[in-house]
Amino acid sequence: MKKGLKTLAAILCSSGLLIASGLGADPVYANTGKTQTYASMVLLQSQHNIPFSIQFLDGFKVKVTNNRTDAVNTFDVSANQSEYFRLGVYQGNGKLQNATTGFAQKLVQLVPFTDANGNLRWKGQQTLWGVNGEDRIAVATSVWNIVNNQPQLLGVTVQPGNFDNLPSSDIEINSGFSMGRDITFVLDTKYADVTGDGVKDQILLVGDKMGSAMNIPAENLRIVVREGKNNQQSFISVGERDSGVLPKLSISDANLDQIPDILVTMPTSTGRVYSQFTWKDNHPAVVVEQQRLNDRSLFQPVNDGNGETISMKAIK
Repeated sequence: MKKGLKTLAAILCSSGLLIASGLGADPVYANTGKTQTYASMVLLQSQHNIPFSIQFLDGFKVKVTNNRTDAVNTFDVSANQSEYFRLGVYQGNGKLQNATTGFAQKLVQLVPFTDANGNLRWKGQQTLWGVNGEDRIAVATSVWNIVNNQPQLLGVTVQPGNFDNLPSSDIEINSGFSMGRDITFVLDTKYADVTGDGVKDQILLVGDKMGSAMNIPAENLRIVVREGKNNQQSFISVGERDSGVLPKLSISDANLDQIPDILVTMPTSTGRVYSQFTWKDNHPAVVVEQQRLNDRSLFQPVNDGNGETISMKAIK
C-alpha cells in the first residue's frame, strides 16, 4: 500500500480515544447529529468498558447483569446441559451443584455504521461466556455516538448470540487487501460456515476507496469467501450496483436451505442497495438477482433494533 494511504494513528488524550484517520484524500464527512467527523475505528480506554456479571442459577438458567446500568437478562442454557453435567455445574434435576460464574469479553473497539435513518453511529460487541471459551451465552451490543471526540453510550442490548454475525477475529476491518491495487480495503468481515461443510469460513467484503477513513465512498465491492476447510478463496462481485459508504455484511439463512447466506448492505446518497449470495457448486452464487432484490414491491429489508439490515423479506 502506498505511504500516503497508510493509516495514521493519533491519540486524542482529552477523550481517551485512539482513532484511525485517513491521509491522501479530502475528508468525506457524515452526519452524527451535532458534529461532523471521520468515520473511523475507535479504540476505547478501560473506563469505557461495559462490565457484566454472569451467574448460573437453578433450572439451567444464567443471569446476566449489566454492572453499569443494573439491567438484568436471564437465558435458558438447557441445550448445553450434558456439558454442564460433565463439568459438575448442575445435578441431573437442574439443581446448581457448584456456584458458577461466567465472564465477559472486554469492550475495546467500536466500528462505525449508518442506521436506517442515515445517522452515523458506532457499534461495540462483547461475547458473554459461561464456563469456558466454547460456552457462549449471549452477545452484548452497544451503540455509541462520538461528539467532540467524546464517546456517548446510546444503548445496550443483550441477546442470545447470533454468533455468525460476529466479526472475524483474524482479519482486521479497514486493513489493506491484496487485489492488484493499493486502494483495496477490507470493509467488513464475518466468521461463519457459509459453505455447509461444518467448518467456519472467513467472509470478507472488500472494495476500493481513496484513503483509510471508513466513510469514504467505496466502489468495486466484492465478496471474498476464504474456506475454513482448505483456505481456498472465492470471489464474486456484489453486482452491477457495487458502491456505497460504510457497506456491511449480514449472515442469515434467507432461502431456508440450512446454509447461511450472505447479505450485503450498501448505503448510498439515495438509499440502501442490497445484494444476496449463497454457496452453490463450490462458489458463491446470487440468491436473488440484484435488480429484483431491490424492487421494494417484491422485497423489504428487515432491520434490527440498531437500524442495521439483517435480512430481506419477500412480499407475498
